[in-house]
Amino acid sequence: MDYYKNDCFWVKAQSFLPEDNRLTIDTMPNEYFLPVSEDLEIHIDHYKPASPSGKVILFHGVGGNGRLLSFIAVPLMKNGFEVICPDMPLYGCTHFSRPVTYETWISCGSSLVKHFQEENPLPTFLFGLSAGGMLAYQVANESSQIAGLIVTCILDQRNKAVLKSSARNPFLGMIARPIISMLSAFDGNMKVPMKWVGNMKAIANDKRLVKLLIRDKKSSGALVPIKFLYSMLNPKIKIEPQHFNNCPVLLVHPGEDRWTNIRLSKTFYDRLACEKETVILEGAGHFPIEGLGLKQMEIACVEFIKQQLVSL
Repeated sequence: MDYYKNDCFWVKAQSFLPEDNRLTIDTMPNEYFLPVSEDLEIHIDHYKPASPSGKVILFHGVGGNGRLLSFIAVPLMKNGFEVICPDMPLYGCTHFSRPVTYETWISCGSSLVKHFQEENPLPTFLFGLSAGGMLAYQVANESSQIAGLIVTCILDQRNKAVLKSSARNPFLGMIARPIISMLSAFDGNMKVPMKWVGNMKAIANDKRLVKLLIRDKKSSGALVPIKFLYSMLNPKIKIEPQHFNNCPVLLVHPGEDRWTNIRLSKTFYDRLACEKETVILEGAGHFPIEGLGLKQMEIACVEFIKQQLVSL
């Protein structure tokens, strides 16, 4: 089994975080593998306070993994919430022997929600960072028991403007769909570095952190199969936003995001029929490690969760 204790990248990434958001001996998560099928074991980082009032499942995007989400998992745990950070297949330490598509991620997310609700029926919240925002939304489509949804962005890749702006460069964004469609038909199992497709250089505003993450094969340096990219760029949205009223949504969007401008999220977010709220994180990049913005995120998330708990 491959555990994070044998990995150096997340340790180095900790030095870029404010001290209150770093992992310590007292805040280290329980680390284990959760089998969801015969050919898939999800690696879990599980943060457990003494008497949690709610549960938050955090989803990373296509440039991260569960351990890198410690920057928000730690303060949420300190505020009394149980926090679960899975590594989605292709990233982190998760083991799999089946073909992986974006639908695999949605299925895994739904299985995790079901498992942890059965294990402990606390109110469940979903948090999605980057591409994990749309993933969290789609997982929330599959469950009527989600108390709230928090996203840093929510990108509908069916939208040509979103695809063009979130790709490695605008030209690639314009031609990505037909090329990936053709390659998927030819050999969908062929793997390519995610940094060839996505604008990984904008994943953080600190260039030293960007270089570190791009070298990390468990996060921004991961290889992904063409069929995964094809299914991610052609998502099947079960509930369109104008019909979504499963739970309230909080958008905590980084104010200095150089990868996904807030207008890209607004094309989907503005159509949501549910109760919703937006908080702009001052000075924060796409991977929001900056002190002021990160504190604003913590406060907004905690207030949002507590408001929903009171209304239940």
